[in-house]
Amino acid sequence: MNAVVLTADNLHRHYAVRRGLFAAPATVRALAGVSFSVAAGRTLAVVGESGCGKSTLARLLTMVELPTDGRLLIDGQDVVGADATHRKALRRAVQIVFQNPYGSLNPRQTVGAALMEPLLVNGEGDATSREAAAREMLRQVGLRDEHFGRYPHMFSGGQRQRIAIARALMLKPRVLVLDEPVSALDVSIRAQVLNLLVELQQRLGVAYVFISHDLGVVRHVADEVVVMYLGRVVEQGPSAQVFANPQHPYTQALLSATPTVDAAARRQRIILQGELPSPINPPGGCAFHTRCPEATARCRAEMPALLPLADDAGRSVACLLRATR
Repeated sequence: MNAVVLTADNLHRHYAVRRGLFAAPATVRALAGVSFSVAAGRTLAVVGESGCGKSTLARLLTMVELPTDGRLLIDGQDVVGADATHRKALRRAVQIVFQNPYGSLNPRQTVGAALMEPLLVNGEGDATSREAAAREMLRQVGLRDEHFGRYPHMFSGGQRQRIAIARALMLKPRVLVLDEPVSALDVSIRAQVLNLLVELQQRLGVAYVFISHDLGVVRHVADEVVVMYLGRVVEQGPSAQVFANPQHPYTQALLSATPTVDAAARRQRIILQGELPSPINPPGGCAFHTRCPEATARCRAEMPALLPLADDAGRSVACLLRATR
């Protein structure tokens, strides 16, 4: 069994927001108790609607921000309790690939300079060794030596994302956070980039946290799936089990909206009524009860805990209706 390289333990992230000159500040609970672990060479996917907390989670995992509460462990080392020097060293272990490959690259910087920059900032090697490492990484992501001196605007979207992946791997991270890495690409290019990510993971043993709203992509790349709603995990478990037999009503609704050409795999469409509630004033009880077609009076009064399913090893669901079965 591969060793666990990243652990999120009851992560919370709150933001204070002003509502006016005379109104008291409000609190946005962007994350409200998210827990999971990722092992080396494995992929954990985080899915959910816009506003569910996926991007906030990415900022915490990459240490752009610290959690309001909870623990984040990298190779067993606590990020929250670390001093600035130690935290800087830990940041090398977690890198990110953004959704927009062109926006994440400096248009005035050559590809070679972009790849060497992480090594330069961290004081690794001399100019010759940094250039050699950058050229080798270009080859690993399927680009050629001649691309080293070119600028981002000279590449296609798929090639730019390969460059972004190469830059993220320059420091040999233990975890790669992939924030919608293929959603900005043409459909024909997505498969190429996904195949590249699979090949790199097999070769380097890096763990992936794959953030996406595209469940069709998640089905093919993830080993485990975390489904989030309004800052909380509502279902979690092995990808094959979640897709074959979703338990939470929200997961069922998400999967029913996923297009497929396989007639046998199509589900009856579940259309959720209403909008995602505000994280400033979330509803009482189960946060999903305002849109859930199965909600009861108990759902409106009681917050469900994320509990393992007795008859489904490795799966957890936060639903009062499922817990009583």
